[in-house]
Amino acid sequence: MTGWILDYDGAALTLSLPAEEAEALPCGAFYKLSLRRYIAKREDGLFLCKPALTYRDCQRVISLCEAECAKRNAALTVSPALAEYIQGRGNYLEQRFRLGVEIKNREEKLLPRFQEYQSVVNAAMARPLRERQMWDSFFMCAMKRSANFSVPGSGKTASVLGVYACLKSRGLIKRLVVVCPKNAFGSWMDEFFLCFAGKESLRALNLHAPGLSSTAERRAALRFDAGNANLILVNYETLGGVLEDLIPLVQSQALLVFDEVHKVKKVGGEYASAALALAEQAEQFIALTGTPIPNSYLDLYNLLHMLFPSDYDEFFGFSDVLLRHPTPVEAETVNKRLQPFFCRTTKEQLEVPPALPDKLLTCPAGGEENRLLELLVQQYRGNKLALFLRILQLESNPQLLLQRLDLQDFQYLLDDGGPAGDAGLDGCGQEARQLIEACPPSGKFRRCVQLAEELARDGKPVIIWCVFLDSIHTLSEALEKRGIPTRCIYGAVPLEERQDILQDFKLGRFQVLLTNPHTLAESVSLHSICHDAVYFEYSYNLVHLLQSKDRIHRLGLPKGQYTQYAFLQTEYQTEKGPWSMEGEVYRRLCQKEQTMLEAIGRRTLEVLPTSEDDLEMIFRPLLQ
Repeated sequence: MTGWILDYDGAALTLSLPAEEAEALPCGAFYKLSLRRYIAKREDGLFLCKPALTYRDCQRVISLCEAECAKRNAALTVSPALAEYIQGRGNYLEQRFRLGVEIKNREEKLLPRFQEYQSVVNAAMARPLRERQMWDSFFMCAMKRSANFSVPGSGKTASVLGVYACLKSRGLIKRLVVVCPKNAFGSWMDEFFLCFAGKESLRALNLHAPGLSSTAERRAALRFDAGNANLILVNYETLGGVLEDLIPLVQSQALLVFDEVHKVKKVGGEYASAALALAEQAEQFIALTGTPIPNSYLDLYNLLHMLFPSDYDEFFGFSDVLLRHPTPVEAETVNKRLQPFFCRTTKEQLEVPPALPDKLLTCPAGGEENRLLELLVQQYRGNKLALFLRILQLESNPQLLLQRLDLQDFQYLLDDGGPAGDAGLDGCGQEARQLIEACPPSGKFRRCVQLAEELARDGKPVIIWCVFLDSIHTLSEALEKRGIPTRCIYGAVPLEERQDILQDFKLGRFQVLLTNPHTLAESVSLHSICHDAVYFEYSYNLVHLLQSKDRIHRLGLPKGQYTQYAFLQTEYQTEKGPWSMEGEVYRRLCQKEQTMLEAIGRRTLEVLPTSEDDLEMIFRPLLQ
């Protein structure tokens, strides 16, 4: 009887056979059909397996060899080193999985450890965390690499600063490195100051501060100015250019945080590759997003590789094909396996005062608008994104219909890609041009100006959300003429100027802020001063809606504080009866928000409809 030996050399699985069998093995069906996929190379009678094999792969190789040896009447020996490796990896993964479940269930045996953590954090922070935040913070600290999917406005930043406070107090880290959109820089600095006021001074290195406009200047700042910084801020777009200098700082006693991590969800994306490379170097890593999978489970692929760069295959092993189109059973498996590695808290659980019921303000369309709707439907029924945007223009300022519309400029509305190209109005002919010239300011525009004026006259600051830059400027001009001070924030406004505008708004130096979700919907807190928001233009993108709502509805609002959202909706008269595009959009958004909240209640992750699905539902009553 001859013998096969499976061993582990500290880096990879090996298989050794007697010389004669080793020579013949590669020619046989067993090797070609079953074993070859695991083999990296052969050295005499020794077959070296691929180093990337997981412990589960090793178990499969053992099973395959056991079956083959039984057929050959050969002995198979599994070395103590291999058995120990498999058992060790299995125990490690099981411990990580079990710890996440136990913390989320707040099991009694963890209470002493939690109370010790709470004591350390409270001693280090000037502003205490709420109990739910403290448990989230404890979870993220204990897990070392984890995600927080709490809804926007629920205090994720403060919970992360609790992790920083504990690790810093214990001498495990020196700094916090945050990768996030530029709009979030101010919020991280503000929150740091509020959480540690009088206990730790903020020493921030903002890689987009004045004087750091080039990659060379930013790299120099990281090399020469970062040593004393306790907060380093960099955005995803810049990350690749400074990666080489940022890695040593992350490797050396740092807590790395990716805020709004859904920004790098695209598999193979340019920014994602730099994010993955940096995350791999961190010992302590936290990923934050309130919208983890806005389109499909594939949105989790990069995130999970950031959380577990060397353990992904062992922890999860989900292929991109499976995540793109999982069956219900596969989706259940994904949720079950992922559940121990993220925390998720709602504003209700933190007792944020609920917002008042939304105000839905219907604005009847005039005769010209009704006829222009018919012409737009005739021209764009084959391109629903173009139809959506053109109707939005009609309702805001009909003169915009005479301008070229490049759909590529509005890809941010979709979040999951979509059609692009030119959407001119030439096909509508002379009648459309005459109607456009004859159109007075839309009823929706007049109602928005009236509402903003009423709120401002009552001394209530208000934020108005738009889609088109033209709408921002036109509304601002109309309100200024009525003596209402306004300011505008949009993509072309420099970051430093945006921060000044927001500070002036908080200080009451003007009353109406006009902006769009693409620019200001993330990580900006206005709830201390503003409690009214008007949605002049809005899309079916739930991510933008939730983030825009949460600029004024966040953790920290006192009990009894009202929050009011007003949604303007134009109503047309069609052959099939009254129809409102915003009305259909609003209903769609409410359905998707409810889906998200129900998923949180089940401790699962929701998959939201695609933009194509949304547009189909919005226009179905009009186009059927």
